[in-house]
Amino acid sequence: MTNVPYRPDLAWVHHVGHGGLAERAAAGLLALLRAAGLGAGARVLDVGCGSGRLARRLADAGFEVVGVDASPAMIALAREHAPGGTFEVLALPTGRPADASGGLPVADAVVSTGHVLNYLASPEAIASALGELAAAVRRGGLLAIDLMTERFARRHEGCGPHVRVDDAWVVVTRDSRPAPLVLARDITVFRRYGNDWRRTDEHHRNVTFEAGDARDILRAHGVEAEERESFGAERPLEGLVVLVGRRRHR
Repeated sequence: MTNVPYRPDLAWVHHVGHGGLAERAAAGLLALLRAAGLGAGARVLDVGCGSGRLARRLADAGFEVVGVDASPAMIALAREHAPGGTFEVLALPTGRPADASGGLPVADAVVSTGHVLNYLASPEAIASALGELAAAVRRGGLLAIDLMTERFARRHEGCGPHVRVDDAWVVVTRDSRPAPLVLARDITVFRRYGNDWRRTDEHHRNVTFEAGDARDILRAHGVEAEERESFGAERPLEGLVVLVGRRRHR
C-alpha cells in the first residue's frame, strides 16, 4: 500500500458516504464568518477542501471560495460538486510565502475541517503549515481550523476494525499506534462497477498535535486563537479541537 491519501475510489466513497463532518461544521463556520464582519464577496480559503462539500455551502452563501487539497482526486470532485469555487492541487507546507507562486493565496478567512494538518509527515511540518495558514489571513481576518490531539488517538488504541457497507461500496478501517504521536489507519475500499468490484488499499498516517502548541505558533505569526470544542452547534468529537482566531491588524 502507498501513502497517497484519497485516491479516486476512496475519495468518491468519502464524498458520498463520509462527508458529514464538513456539512455539520458549515453552519458554525458561516456564523463565525459573519460574526467576523465578513459577508458576500469576501474570500475564504478552504484548506484541505476535499470534495468541496463545505466549499459549496460557502459559495452558496455568497463567499468567494478558493479550495486547496493534496489529493488530485478530491480536487476533481470539488470542481464538479462546487462549480462556484476555484480549486487547486496543493500540498502543505508549501515552503513559499503567502500569495507567492506555489504558496497559499491570501484570504479574508482561512478555514479547515477534517484535521487536515494531521496528515502531514511530522510535528515540524505541521508547525510550518500553521505558520503558512496564519500568514494567508489578511489583517483583521478569521482563522478557524481543527486538529487531532493525542487524546483522540488514545481513544482508538486497541479498537477493532470498523466496517461500513453500502450497496455500491464497502470500507474497512483498521487503526494502530505504530509510534508515539502517530495514529495509523489502513483503509480497504471495495467499490462496485457494474457486476464487478474493485479493491483499493490506502495507508493513512496522522501525526497528533496539541492545541496549546498550535496556539503558540499562531500567536507568533500574528493570529490570536482560542480553543473550542466545535465550530458551532455540531456534536464535538473527543480529542478533536477547534482553534478560532483573528489576525492582528498590525
